[in-house]
Amino acid sequence: MGGEEKKKQPTHLLKANMPWIRSQIFAANITSLLLFLVFFWILPINTAGLKAPADRLVFTFRWLFVSSLSILFALFGVLKVRGTSNAVDPINGGSENLTEVPNRILRNTVEQYFLHMTGLLMLATILEPSSLKAIPILVGLFLLGRFTFWFGYTRSPFNRSFGFMTTLVPTLVMYGYCVYRLITDKLLIP
Repeated sequence: MGGEEKKKQPTHLLKANMPWIRSQIFAANITSLLLFLVFFWILPINTAGLKAPADRLVFTFRWLFVSSLSILFALFGVLKVRGTSNAVDPINGGSENLTEVPNRILRNTVEQYFLHMTGLLMLATILEPSSLKAIPILVGLFLLGRFTFWFGYTRSPFNRSFGFMTTLVPTLVMYGYCVYRLITDKLLIP
């Protein structure tokens, strides 16, 4: 077997783990929905005064900074492995396999962050001021998703679905809502 060939999980392992993966996806969807609704109603965040577009964007950028900490932590995950193994030399170290999972977590976090950021910035422009408290809640869900993705993935690739979906589902809902508002409010054509 050549060094360039990737190891693949046997099909029977995937089939055996599908009920567990499906239960994680279901749990992530329910958890995301319940946490969003509960926190939207109970958190005492007053955003009604954020009427000017600049104020709304500043508010959102501040919360996006908090979300971006997940990228920093994922980066430190790669650095930790590199600094404590032969993977410190990616060219000649011969231990690049040790950084595969931390690099995948970092890459997925950056990809998810880009979508999350784009959705939040769009929401900042279309939500009513009193509804902008959804932004810190969505940031909290994003961080919960990233943490549980990291925690699950570092134990087994079959344990990452809860975190992945806790990150992705709120983002997809944001995108759906934004597209709906763009079309129904005719926001693309002044």
